[in-house]
Amino acid sequence: MFLGKTPFLLLMIVLGFAGLNPLYAQHPAASYKEQQLNFTDNGNEIFGKLIMPEGYTRKLPVIVFVHGSGPEDYSSSDNYRYLWEAFTKMGFACYSWDRPGVGQSQGKWYTLSVAGRAHEVISAVNKLKALEIIDSSKIGYWGISQAGWVIPLAAKAMKPAFVITVSSPVTTAFEQELYRVRSQMRAEGFSRADIDKAVCYNEKLRKMIAANEPYEEFALLQKEINGEKWGDNVITGEEVVYNYLSIVFKEDSPPDLESLRCPVLAIWGENDLVVPPKTSAAVYEKELKRIGNRHVLIKIIREADHTLTHNLTGKPSETDKRREDYKHNPKEIFAPGYISLMTGWLKGLGLK
Repeated sequence: MFLGKTPFLLLMIVLGFAGLNPLYAQHPAASYKEQQLNFTDNGNEIFGKLIMPEGYTRKLPVIVFVHGSGPEDYSSSDNYRYLWEAFTKMGFACYSWDRPGVGQSQGKWYTLSVAGRAHEVISAVNKLKALEIIDSSKIGYWGISQAGWVIPLAAKAMKPAFVITVSSPVTTAFEQELYRVRSQMRAEGFSRADIDKAVCYNEKLRKMIAANEPYEEFALLQKEINGEKWGDNVITGEEVVYNYLSIVFKEDSPPDLESLRCPVLAIWGENDLVVPPKTSAAVYEKELKRIGNRHVLIKIIREADHTLTHNLTGKPSETDKRREDYKHNPKEIFAPGYISLMTGWLKGLGLK
């Protein structure tokens, strides 16, 4: 859920219908159409975009994009665009939005709990269901990272036609953060002693939050690690970061997969240093089998990191380099087999 001093990871219609506005900032190279479609959640107007295939002739199935944590805009800084290309070519529409307080959306994303985020997803789906061009029985969710906590909650209130989870956690947020610290620091070659110090820092932070200590205590804790070579591997930040962590860690529980009774595709990257892929996949397999869901495909993609970027080590620096090197050829950013896995699975659902 978090990456080092950047505390939040991806860490991200047709004119004439009610509630739709003209095309807004259409991506010039896109083969799909973007239509502004806002919705309201908790009194805030949320700026959204409906991504539509060209030349559709019937009601559209929709993939609702549920971001990971952090201040994501509707395209996740353009990282969703290649996925939209692939999905719209199949005849699916996609829907995504600026998180509250990001871009043109009102509100503050960092005040939302997981439950608050699930409510936001439900508000978005209700907006979609009111549109004549949408097949309301064929609305599914795609989500990455923190969305693995959000989607099951949203599915309890509004059953989706299908779910694709990417790098979904299965533990508490705090347990997942400890995994990230340990795995990334091992990958970077830190000593066991330094890793233990970083873990101790996190334990102090959690106790501080549990005791309702003020931000000033967090600021003092950060001063204690000034000069530590491992300091970039733990969460630091201003008061807004501390307040957000207080929400996340106080309302902290593993995702309840009981609600995932629709077709599910669950994907992890084998080199994920943020969420343990094998352990997480095993939990999904066990829990979805327990509730009797037989429409499940679980895959761990080789040479892929937390974002399913082609990454041989999982290190964030390699992710950044890959995305920069191939920014003009986005197909090569992702690990081999990732996109085709999703499109093949969606085709098999027979929803178009």
